[in-house]
Amino acid sequence: MTTPTTGYEAEPTDVAAEVATHLDDITDPVERYHRATAAQAHHQAVAAALQTERDKALATLNAPSPDGQRLTYEQIAQQVTVGLTRAGVQKAVERGRRAQNGASGSDA
Repeated sequence: MTTPTTGYEAEPTDVAAEVATHLDDITDPVERYHRATAAQAHHQAVAAALQTERDKALATLNAPSPDGQRLTYEQIAQQVTVGLTRAGVQKAVERGRRAQNGASGSDA
């Protein structure tokens, strides 16, 4: 599961430039397909790793600091995230805790 990226949009020109770096010199359709597939798999893995980092950051906000202070799920939803409910924050925090602890498993 991923948390929404509401409020953050990729610049179309940046996206086009990134695609061009992978495909501009390829004219053969089969090779273009394979290069595009490889690049897509790479970027999906990067997006998944960034999602894990976002979850870990939310888990850190929810963990008690040395003075015992922490942000609640509600506070995180209101102050940090856009488009994420309290329940969504809780799920992200739980995923982030598992990632911080090195636990593996599948999330639905």
